[in-house]
Amino acid sequence: MKAGQIVKKIDIMAVDAVRDLLGCVPNIEISEVRQEQILAPGYCINGWIAFSHGDINYALIIEIKANGSPRFARSAVYQLESYMAHALQSNRDDVTPHLIPMVVSSYLSSESRSICTDHNVAYLDLVGNAHLAFDNVYIDRSVAERPRSETRALRSIFTPKAAAILRVLLRDPDRAWRVTALAQEANASLGHVSNVRKALLEREWIEKQDDGVVLIQPNALLKTWRENYRQPTGQRISGYTHLHGEQLGERLSGKLNPHPPRPRAIYSSNSAAQWLAPFARGGTHNFYADEPGARMLKETLKLTHVAKGANVILRIPNDESLFEDAVQPAPDIFCTSPIITYLDLWNGNDRDREAADHMATKCFPWL
Repeated sequence: MKAGQIVKKIDIMAVDAVRDLLGCVPNIEISEVRQEQILAPGYCINGWIAFSHGDINYALIIEIKANGSPRFARSAVYQLESYMAHALQSNRDDVTPHLIPMVVSSYLSSESRSICTDHNVAYLDLVGNAHLAFDNVYIDRSVAERPRSETRALRSIFTPKAAAILRVLLRDPDRAWRVTALAQEANASLGHVSNVRKALLEREWIEKQDDGVVLIQPNALLKTWRENYRQPTGQRISGYTHLHGEQLGERLSGKLNPHPPRPRAIYSSNSAAQWLAPFARGGTHNFYADEPGARMLKETLKLTHVAKGANVILRIPNDESLFEDAVQPAPDIFCTSPIITYLDLWNGNDRDREAADHMATKCFPWL
């Protein structure tokens, strides 16, 4: 199907969905439905539905966006505000003083919906989210469902290659980044950085400035990431060591190293949090390591296989960028970055999530 045909199909579905929404309200009579037309030079609307409720005439002016991400939702709101101002100043016979601006899209995220309500603009998406208020009518509907296209789009933002870029941005939210510098810092291609940059701009998480893009919504980015986080794929090894506390730390002293020469191994999850933001000591020791690092840990900790009661969890991730931004909170101690530590904890059990919240107060005051 051609792009123009897709847009036309969305327009028809959008207007039909608005009519169905109005049909849920008793005593509404729809008198006229128009689709895309130019009502004045420079003012084109995607839909117009005139109706009466009681003795009052209303008209919904509808702006339809195939892409409902915050950037496009905001653009739609501004277009509607511009048309509203023009229409109310004109002397057109078909302009009613009771105009209701509305944004309609295939899907509107919670951020996009907030943009609409902040500007007193009604909204509707084809998933079922809706907000419409006039006279004594109030409709506010929110559904948890997310279309597959939105799920795929979010997953593409949080892939391992993209995650390396996000970690750089979150490490210093106030810094402005040009594409070349960001690619170099994240060890990513220019094309991949450009794709991630476009996706973040659409969601209004970053902003273009004279000296580059700046992360203006670190809070929204990290909260969305934690909801869509998947622990790095790779091999998982569990075992038991008789070493504990200072004894274990002394045995590993000088052997953890996130950079060549190998081996490479770093504390992760609760074990990393004990160095970055101590909360409650757990009985399990967690590590990320590459294969040489895993062999070193097995030998140094004298790790033995047990059916139950393992106190060491060792993961060999396919994504080795986790080692590139490891941090060193103390001499010879290397941990996953605060971002990865937080995400691992937040997606753990209830106690882990408490540790994540504690860590956020120390490492992410903006969260």
